[in-house]
Amino acid sequence: MKIIFKIFTQSLRLSFEELRSSKLRSFLSLTGITIGILCVISVRTAVNSLEKNIKDSFDTFGGDILYVQKWPIIFSDDYPWWRFYNRPQCTQKEMEMVRDKLKLAEATALVSFNGGKTVKYEDRVAEKITLTGATYQYDHIKDMEFSQGRYFTQTEADNPTYVCIIGSDIAESLFEGRTQIIGENIRLEGIQLKVIGVFKKEGNNLIGWTLDDMVMVPYSILSTFINTNGGGDGDPLMAVRPKPGIPVDELKYEVKGVMRSVRRLSPQKEDNFAINQMSLITDQISALFVFVNIAGMFIGGFSILVGGFGIANIMFVSVKERTNIIGIKKALGAKQIYILLEFLLEAIMLCMIGGAMGLILVFGLAGLANLMLQHSQSSFVFHVTAYNVSIGLSISIVIGVIAGFIPAWQASRMKPVDAIRSTSSGGSCWLPVGR
Repeated sequence: MKIIFKIFTQSLRLSFEELRSSKLRSFLSLTGITIGILCVISVRTAVNSLEKNIKDSFDTFGGDILYVQKWPIIFSDDYPWWRFYNRPQCTQKEMEMVRDKLKLAEATALVSFNGGKTVKYEDRVAEKITLTGATYQYDHIKDMEFSQGRYFTQTEADNPTYVCIIGSDIAESLFEGRTQIIGENIRLEGIQLKVIGVFKKEGNNLIGWTLDDMVMVPYSILSTFINTNGGGDGDPLMAVRPKPGIPVDELKYEVKGVMRSVRRLSPQKEDNFAINQMSLITDQISALFVFVNIAGMFIGGFSILVGGFGIANIMFVSVKERTNIIGIKKALGAKQIYILLEFLLEAIMLCMIGGAMGLILVFGLAGLANLMLQHSQSSFVFHVTAYNVSIGLSISIVIGVIAGFIPAWQASRMKPVDAIRSTSSGGSCWLPVGR
């Protein structure tokens, strides 16, 4: 083991010397690998970041939250859409009955989203806002942060109380420059609402759903603005969060049984409701991005291939230039493994340095892109993960071994007499330190 370590360190030192003495040749070799690693890791970073940002956007709904509604998230081909359309919507009375019967749920709430509304304050107007009606426990379903004020009390939620919580974009539009908004009255569809809270700014996301452009009111007054009796406005969601430690599948089984009981469905009848979970979407996204990653690696692989050929060509030239020196080393007793490691490590080092430069460029481009996205107030973030960094370095090592093995093997198999007689010359005459 000591001898092997000595050979390794000596070969590593000699490889550094060769890289330093042939700067132009090394630079040309590094450029190909740098571009290759830059392409591969940039594609992986972009794809992985897109996947993560999409999943994070859906995670705002809660990965462990069950949503009971009439429409499923994913449709099956053998079920006509009009049968979903004819299903009854969830009602507040149903939600209360389900909430009272569930044993495994920590919180149960009803929420409805309705877009295209207009809100006013004096002469200021905010258009295309989302009107959301929510029951009392919705703040236990979705994590909400407030820059001012609070969520509804149970009294406000259960009784027709004309109060509201507004998003940060609406607050900026209606109360520009104001630091205190709580207690002001706004008008939504001609109805006066008292502002009791302002949501903390969330920023844009890839699915376009954010609290920033939302006006939230108690579900008990939502019928003032829309038809909540199954008239086609929105699709109310009954959201259910499991208690800590309760598996979601177990809660799903209980919710299904309770819903069938509440709606008095006989065993022969099929469900007239859907139980959705955001993980269904994120699982589909993960499956899609597996193929996108493969395509990205395939495209970036061509750049790596070009870089590998460049390294192999440079190594063949290096062997040719040092043929007579190889002969002298072998005549003095240098073993084949010594010669093999010398050239193989040189190729690996070239690839690793080139790969490191490519990764530095990836970090730089990702940082620049994040600054631009932050300036545009986008929530999209490019993530250069440790896993992708390790992939970049691993690819560099593998390409170095593949590109450098044949030239290194050729050098190690040279006969001393033939190598010494060669008219080629190059570099310093390196003598083996040990046999």
